[in-house]
Amino acid sequence: MIRTNCFFCKKEFEVGASDPQYKKLRANPKASYVCKHCNDSMQKDAQQTTGLNPDMIDSHTKYL
Repeated sequence: MIRTNCFFCKKEFEVGASDPQYKKLRANPKASYVCKHCNDSMQKDAQQTTGLNPDMIDSHTKYL
């Protein structure tokens, strides 16, 4: 477990190996961490602002 603060809400979190950002934090302890709540909130806001949804992106071109 790694203890770190969310970049946006500043709350403290314990990040475990199952978290997608764990490897990033393990490799660089000074890297920024964004909690799930803030991440979901930013994605929702971006989708509402742009009108785009990740499901609308062609699965083959999103990797190019």
